[in-house]
Amino acid sequence: MGSALKLVIAGILSVTAAASWFPPVSAAPAQGETVYYKAGFSYGPVDDSVRSRIEGKSYRKNSNIALDELRYVRVLYCGFDGETKAGELIVNQEIAEDIVEIFYDLYQHPYPIQEISLIDKYDADDERSMRANNTSAFNYRPISGSSTLSKHAYGMAIDINPRINPYVRGAEIQPENGSAYTQRDPRKCEGKYREQMIQKGDYVYRLFREHGFTWGGDWASLKDYQHFEK
Repeated sequence: MGSALKLVIAGILSVTAAASWFPPVSAAPAQGETVYYKAGFSYGPVDDSVRSRIEGKSYRKNSNIALDELRYVRVLYCGFDGETKAGELIVNQEIAEDIVEIFYDLYQHPYPIQEISLIDKYDADDERSMRANNTSAFNYRPISGSSTLSKHAYGMAIDINPRINPYVRGAEIQPENGSAYTQRDPRKCEGKYREQMIQKGDYVYRLFREHGFTWGGDWASLKDYQHFEK
């Protein structure tokens, strides 16, 4: 056997041996496994450490949604200061994959987001979280001004940069410090972050719509510019 052929065979054996150290790739994750979509982007079960942070705040024992039906999501995002930051969300298992894909695309775009924290940081107080311009999802609560459960209570909705994309119903504005952004024309709006307001047909709108979400800015009876639901 020639020396050149020996080197080729040795190389093949070396590569094969190295590959054997890596675990096989599953076609689909097992139920309850954490799924790693991209570096910094994942979703998995609500574990005990997360449970201890949300029980008695955003989550209360109920007959409508169980913790097992929710997923804890980790994402990266571009802050208003241009720096990469790590965020966390809780969503329904039915939209967890959509959410990591959407936020990965937003990060690559890049689309600026001020904060992505569990609403429990604000004691599950929606107004406080919105005032801080915090992007959040799950919160077991009713629709504002109603006894009907919100889509947030099922983890099927998310609010993006809520201060600059406020909820508007007649004279009611939530959060109150988002009043400047009720003027949705960037040429007329006096808000500092007017260029980041979500607009019908823009990148954020199209991205969520492609994943099957509807936008509160399209509603007729009121406008919830921050809100996407499925």
